[in-house]
Amino acid sequence: MDGDRSVSMLVQPDQWARCAHLGTSLMPGGGVELDWTEDVAPVPVGGCTEPSGLAFDRSCLAYRSRPALGVVDVVDARSDPTQSPCPGAMNRPRGLAVDGRERLYVAETGARAVLVVDLWSRRLLRRVPIRSGRPVDVAADCGRVLALVRRPDSLVVLDGRRNPRPGPELVPPRCPEGLQPVRVTRGPLVLWTGRGQGVVATPDGTTQLEIDGATDLEATAAGVVVVARQPGQPFRRFARTDGDWLELEPLGAPGYDGGAIALTRADRIAYTTAAGFLTTTGSVARHVTSGTVTTYRFDSGTYRMRWGRMFLDACLPPQTEVRAQFLTSDVDEVFDPVEEARPPRGSPVVRHPELSPPLPSRTMLESADKPASLFRRPTGTEEPWPTPADSYETYESPVAAGPGRYLWVQLTLTGTEQVTPRVRALRVERPGHQLLNSLPRSWSRDDADVDFLHRYLTPIDGVLHELDWRAAQRAILLDPRSTPAEALPWLASFAGLVLDQRWSDDARRTLVAEAYRLYARRGTKAVLIRLLEIFLERRPVIVEQWQLRGLGGTVLGTAPGGLAAPVVGGSASATGTLGRFTIGGRLPGTDSYQLSAHRFTVLVAGRLTPEQRDVVDGLVAAHRPAHTVADVCELGSGMRVGERLRLSLTSFVGPTARWNPAIVGQTRVSSDGIVGTPAVGARLGESSVAGTVRVG
Repeated sequence: MDGDRSVSMLVQPDQWARCAHLGTSLMPGGGVELDWTEDVAPVPVGGCTEPSGLAFDRSCLAYRSRPALGVVDVVDARSDPTQSPCPGAMNRPRGLAVDGRERLYVAETGARAVLVVDLWSRRLLRRVPIRSGRPVDVAADCGRVLALVRRPDSLVVLDGRRNPRPGPELVPPRCPEGLQPVRVTRGPLVLWTGRGQGVVATPDGTTQLEIDGATDLEATAAGVVVVARQPGQPFRRFARTDGDWLELEPLGAPGYDGGAIALTRADRIAYTTAAGFLTTTGSVARHVTSGTVTTYRFDSGTYRMRWGRMFLDACLPPQTEVRAQFLTSDVDEVFDPVEEARPPRGSPVVRHPELSPPLPSRTMLESADKPASLFRRPTGTEEPWPTPADSYETYESPVAAGPGRYLWVQLTLTGTEQVTPRVRALRVERPGHQLLNSLPRSWSRDDADVDFLHRYLTPIDGVLHELDWRAAQRAILLDPRSTPAEALPWLASFAGLVLDQRWSDDARRTLVAEAYRLYARRGTKAVLIRLLEIFLERRPVIVEQWQLRGLGGTVLGTAPGGLAAPVVGGSASATGTLGRFTIGGRLPGTDSYQLSAHRFTVLVAGRLTPEQRDVVDGLVAAHRPAHTVADVCELGSGMRVGERLRLSLTSFVGPTARWNPAIVGQTRVSSDGIVGTPAVGARLGESSVAGTVRVG
């Protein structure tokens, strides 16, 4: 805060873990919510089908292996056709994975091999033999594919047509013994199971999680690990927090057959069923209806100090509530502290727990004032300028306690079995306001009067203090990067700008920051390119027509206004000159200057929405030189040789934009189709050798 006030904060996961929890659990990133239990009754371990595989490609097609039938089904969520992308029957296919080049890897356990299938052409690229064991699972991990091999247990790295390479060394976890590796996912993490027990470990054998009845696991891009269990049981989720795992609310999976789970392209967890596959139904947690969290001791450093206001960033759905109770003291020692109670669902590893400040006295806490309700701030956070809105709001309460150097806060959370309040951060001002010094001394001689006046004047002081703080931080308004969104049009008006709401917030802020420099050179090619780049977030290309006109039409042997040149073999006496030749891009009789000068084209990679095209046309019309004629060309799916592709002018090297793979019988020649799979091929002078380079 400002110079005369500071705050005591409770924000980090380590801070929340040092508090005393009763019916509350930690949240990833810091904060608390009501504790929960699973809403589904557990079923006996066993009864699962044989482990199989599930994977998704870019077209959202699902690939599911059926080991007993020796096939891999292709399931389209739109029409539900079923077919096999691999020719012939396979010998117990299990794990499946799709890499970034749209290649399907099939762990053919019975044949000791991994099949690599090109999903675009639906043809088998290679059958990779695994001579050192039987592959049971495959997983895409950071541009590579890892194969889990059994007997001996190891990890193998696969990459298309290349030969397999040894992966990270696979060491079994120390406890419990007799487990076997059955699954692998990104990270990499390996699932070991046996005798109804399950352990998730890193390849070096370090145990990460212990889950009984585990059947499969999947890791999301955000680092959340989902572990599937026996049919009828929800999936458990874990997030990495400060070196430890924090359990999240479980996901429902009705109809799960124990086969496999996978991450869809929409970052949802899908699982196999008897009829195909489904996605999880969301949280099945049953929350307790009430819980408390008691903070450790906050130290202001000053005895007999009155604390100010408490601010709470919380999300309170309907039928939920948070109340606060305060306790202050000037006594340095706490003789009967509240018992330590760690969160029941795991928490970050508390480093140096002996340095944690003490918890409050049980006797004093029981005799303190009852918990008070909180006031939701209509203006949002107490910060000098608003922050981006989210589902959390700021709640305020004066510290209803007497003066004291030390402060404890106990939060009481109330909800239902379906919804829970969530508290993300807690902040307390220190010291409180000093308005009592401006009043007559006779009004504050009695301690009860002082307590009443201090609480009564706290809201008034809060308004005055925040106004002073904003005035002290008014320089923030002049910075386009930090000014509030509602003040950005005001700041733009100093440059004579009227902001277009169709622009993104980042684009508008960048435009205001560069307005003076850009408008000083308005009408130039560089400024127009920069304005379009700010709006589109990608750099366009401007091609002036004179760059494409070639040379003007030239006729050898004639003079301007003279006789027309005859064709070869014509009569020289009729025309006076023999021979007619044209050098350049224009025929005689046309004026290349009039056709090309003062004209240019703006090339935009990809396709624009109607709204984007309207903005781009407006920018070009407003910022082009007045004597020029311009048009906008959307490159869409790319450029073709002979149509839009000009070397050094309009040539872009990169992946395709909106082209689809060509399919025999469904794609017309010369239409928008690609034959083969885009990949790095031979390079002239480097890896190309005549007679040895393959096509496709």
